[in-house]
Amino acid sequence: MNLTLLRQILVRRPGTATANRRRRTMTAPRRLPRTIQLCIHCRNNPAGFWVSRSSGQTVRRPWCLSCCQNLDRAGYHVQPFPS
Repeated sequence: MNLTLLRQILVRRPGTATANRRRRTMTAPRRLPRTIQLCIHCRNNPAGFWVSRSSGQTVRRPWCLSCCQNLDRAGYHVQPFPS
């Protein structure tokens, strides 16, 4: 919800005096919940690494630690997610 829409809702609220609306402080909207990426290989575990092929222009995919352990390190680039 954007700030302008929130202000319009508060202004239209019945029973509040004009002086009270001017003194009212705006609170920040709640943060959205964080999403967790699942491993593209097993689709069960949360992913923690980006995996892409060493040869070619392959897009990196999210993989979990247990699936990354079985990869051939010579054929794939494995990078951990940034903290």
